[in-house]
Amino acid sequence: MLRKMFYLAVIIGVCGAFYRQILTQIQEYVDQHAQEPWAPKVQLYIGKVYSFARDYDQAEKAFRLLKKKFPKSSYAAKAQWMIASIYETKEDYSLAKAEFEKFMKDYPADEYAKKADDKLRIYSLFQEKQK
Repeated sequence: MLRKMFYLAVIIGVCGAFYRQILTQIQEYVDQHAQEPWAPKVQLYIGKVYSFARDYDQAEKAFRLLKKKFPKSSYAAKAQWMIASIYETKEDYSLAKAEFEKFMKDYPADEYAKKADDKLRIYSLFQEKQK
């Protein structure tokens, strides 16, 4: 994972402002080859690069596209997790909670389900204290 993050940092660092153009071209390639088995994984990494660059709107768009185009893919749950995490990062906890609830509804057996459930409990406790 660390190696992948290093590569993401290099892409963003070397490309600077051009990373969006590069990702747009990669997105077009994925769109043209959506039937390929590697397409969902590449779609996930498009979102991760945007997220790593703190371009959260584009990251969310890429993750939602993954869920729409590849709903049966093992990467769809990861995309939903990333969407919820983006809202956490943006400190929009009500939307983060809603997205984690969606994660639990759609992917209750996923490896991150326990973590999502823990986060939902924390959000519920926090909301109770706010009352």
